[in-house]
Amino acid sequence: MQHLQEFLTRIQTFDLRIVEDDIQMESGTNEKEHVKAYDLTYQTQYYDSFSYRSELRVLKDMAFIDLITLDKERIKLQLAELSKVRSRFKEFWGNYNQHYSEMKLIYDRSFIFSVRLDYLFIVNNLQSDGADIEVTSKFAEDLGDSVKLREKFLMELIYDAENSIKEHLSFEDFQKSLHAKKQEAIQADEPTEISKVQEAVFENEPPTKSIDRYPTFKPGIASQLLDLLREYFVSADHSKLERLLLSDEAPERPLVFRGFGNQLADAFKQLFDARLIVGCQMADLERWIAPKFNYLSNQAEARELTEGYLNGLMSTKTRPCKSPILKIEQKEDKFYILPTPRNKR
Repeated sequence: MQHLQEFLTRIQTFDLRIVEDDIQMESGTNEKEHVKAYDLTYQTQYYDSFSYRSELRVLKDMAFIDLITLDKERIKLQLAELSKVRSRFKEFWGNYNQHYSEMKLIYDRSFIFSVRLDYLFIVNNLQSDGADIEVTSKFAEDLGDSVKLREKFLMELIYDAENSIKEHLSFEDFQKSLHAKKQEAIQADEPTEISKVQEAVFENEPPTKSIDRYPTFKPGIASQLLDLLREYFVSADHSKLERLLLSDEAPERPLVFRGFGNQLADAFKQLFDARLIVGCQMADLERWIAPKFNYLSNQAEARELTEGYLNGLMSTKTRPCKSPILKIEQKEDKFYILPTPRNKR
């Protein structure tokens, strides 16, 4: 289990660097100060740090090889341990979203302790908050990006391990099982309602599409949301956004939302809480959003929206988004999605 141990140690270890840079300390001025600051860029997947992503991917693949050599019961035990690691990432996002602000240039030097990074994970080269080392907005954002990347590969490992122990029925066995259930219902003189999928099976035709929970907009809501969101995407993506919202046709590549990640998350959360998105749970909505959108960061880099990051914003109780892009008003039995004043980036 050497590779699994190495992978888990790697994703839970943060090696902070201390760099010297000219930093803008206050908004509304172009003056900069030469300071020492924490840096974690090389443990993200942006700029010149692409090797870190490749390293985690290889370690994850090798960890999976360790897991599949085990019997089913021992894999379940390892999955229980992996779930504990996943819970630590989830706790981090709750802390992070309480203290992160897209508007800040400089954070309190206690920021790393406030998000409990040192408690949840291994943090090397962390100095006391009394040290003369600044926590910049770039570091705060890079920290979030680094956690997203680590969590993404952890979730891939968990999904792969779970799938490896699932019992997959053959088409013939699935057909026999449904037929037996139908006979039991007939013998019990119970009314039977067979879905289209089941009817297809009895006609020796395999189901054409798996059944899953996915978000469904109430009538007229998707069109209103589309009209509001257009200005947050480049014109080349408008048709793709339309097909996504109106026809649930996923884009080949994530669409880049030209705003903050918490703004997009807040927009969908408001719609869900108002019951204008139905047919799914919040976790399903987060899973639907994550692969379809990126967002534009403070450093003008397109950032990923991961399930864990979205869960921290949408499913847990965090402070409200300070710069929402929409509000919902109800007049009689109709709902209206209205824009809020947009902050200039």
